[in-house]
Amino acid sequence: MPTAERPEPADPPSRPRATLPWRARAARWALLVLLVEVVIATRLAHWRWVRASLGDYLVVFIVYFGVLVVRDVAPRRLAAGVFVFAAGVEITQGLGLADALGLRPGGLWHTVLGATFSVEDLLMYALGCATCALLDTHVLRRGRAGARTSR
Repeated sequence: MPTAERPEPADPPSRPRATLPWRARAARWALLVLLVEVVIATRLAHWRWVRASLGDYLVVFIVYFGVLVVRDVAPRRLAAGVFVFAAGVEITQGLGLADALGLRPGGLWHTVLGATFSVEDLLMYALGCATCALLDTHVLRRGRAGARTSR
């Protein structure tokens, strides 16, 4: 009785790399940057450029990726919205809102609102928003079906 040749076992099908859902990745980005901001505020405050400029650059990451955790917004639209928000906060600094509200200098809300207006801060917000949109488009949303990538 002739024996039938057994075919070679096929290579196992390749599995797609397991990835976190995109909202979880957005939350991870926001938390990571929040931790960096805390380190900057608590350990690197004596380095003026790091505290001021890098902190302003990074703060928009927290807002941008925080919004993505709860709502899917096209990258350019979200970057523009976050920039308008950040610029609005910067304008309130120029108007002295924190002092007008009687917030204690050095307190949490006085620090959040800020006390001085700076064009350099606006530039850092713009650079941060542009970086967020690029990361969102080319890292976070890559390969995600139905992702809003336009407008």
